[in-house]
Order: sequence, then C-alpha cells, then structure tokens
Amino acid sequence: MTDSTANAPTWALRAHAAFEWVWWIAYLNLLWWAFTLLGVIVLGVVPASVAGAELTRRRLRGEVFPVGREFAAAWRRELWRSNVALGAGFVVTAMLAVAVVGRIGAGAIGDPVGILSVVALFAAFAITAVAVPLYAHYDLPLRAYLLTAGRWATRNILHVVLLLLGAVAVAGIGSILPGVIPFFSAGAWLTLSTVLCVAFFTANDRALAEREATASTSS
Repeated sequence: MTDSTANAPTWALRAHAAFEWVWWIAYLNLLWWAFTLLGVIVLGVVPASVAGAELTRRRLRGEVFPVGREFAAAWRRELWRSNVALGAGFVVTAMLAVAVVGRIGAGAIGDPVGILSVVALFAAFAITAVAVPLYAHYDLPLRAYLLTAGRWATRNILHVVLLLLGAVAVAGIGSILPGVIPFFSAGAWLTLSTVLCVAFFTANDRALAEREATASTSS
C-alpha cells in the first residue's frame, strides 16, 4: 500500500501545507484569546503568548501533539514564571502604547516628547517580541530574558527591523480587513514572530559554533 501523498502534485502539497498553517493561526488565535481572558488579561496575556510561542516552536520541529491540551498545560506551567520573567516588558509596552495613542489623539505626536514616545514604544515592543520566543527557546534565569533580548536586539538591528515590518504587516492587514482581527491577528503575530526569531536564534547559534570551531582549530 503506497502513501497517497507521494504522487500528489507539488501545488497540492503546498496548498495543503498553507491551509494547515491557516488552521494553526486561527486555532492559536482562539486559544490565545481564551487563556488571556481566563487570566483576566493582566495575568493571562504573558503565559498565553509564551504558550503560543512554545507550541509554534514545537510545530516547526515537526512534533505532533494535541494542541489545545498542550496549550493549556503550558499556560498553567508558565502562569507565574513567565509573568515574573516577561511581565515588565508587556506592562511598559502597554503603557507606552497608551501614551502614544493619547498624543496622537491630542495632535501632539510630532513634538519631541511624542517622537521620543514612539521610539521608546518601538524599542519596548521589539525587546518584548524577541523575549517571548527567547523564553520558549532557551533556558535562562528569569531575570535574564528581557536583558538578553535587549542585548540581542541592539546587536541584530536588521533582524529587529524585519520583525517590526512583520508586525506592521499584520497590523496593516488587520486595518484593511478589520473582520480578521478577532480570528487571526494574535495567532498570526505569535506564529510569525516565533518563526522569525527561532530562525534568527538558530542562525546565530550556528554562526557562534562555527566561529568557536574555527578559533579552536587555529589555536
């Protein structure tokens, strides 16, 4: 008995893979909202984001698992640890976002304080966005994640720009098609940011390993 997918045309396989990712984004989005609300938003958003990043990373590695059950398990396991490690980044980003929206509403976004607020918001958002997949990818002391994400961001500006462009793309699609926001936006961002950051981290680890191997060979 042969595998029916072996003789499937390439376009059909690609379409199947694309639909699987669309399903993944929609399901992840649903789980993120459900568990964020379960934690009354304030306590739920960080572990829900971490759970989404952790499961997306596992999916990239080819693992097969019950998504809903594993998301719930990751959320419960990381409820307190992730808030301790990453909560400050989420709080600062949210406060800066409120300040920027307020200055836009007041028409004062173009003054020096407004420009500084926007720059600070982008920096805080980028560091927090990197810190979530970093938390899922590496085992570090809890106090080290935001600091490590900040250092990584300053050393990899082009990667951070690509990550921010991804966020702009997700937000742009949401603004053009506002009906997709409740069903796809959070899942799309978690998936995109995790895919990008895991690729960045893997490439960085490989480059460091090659550098160390070259140094040990030459010494």
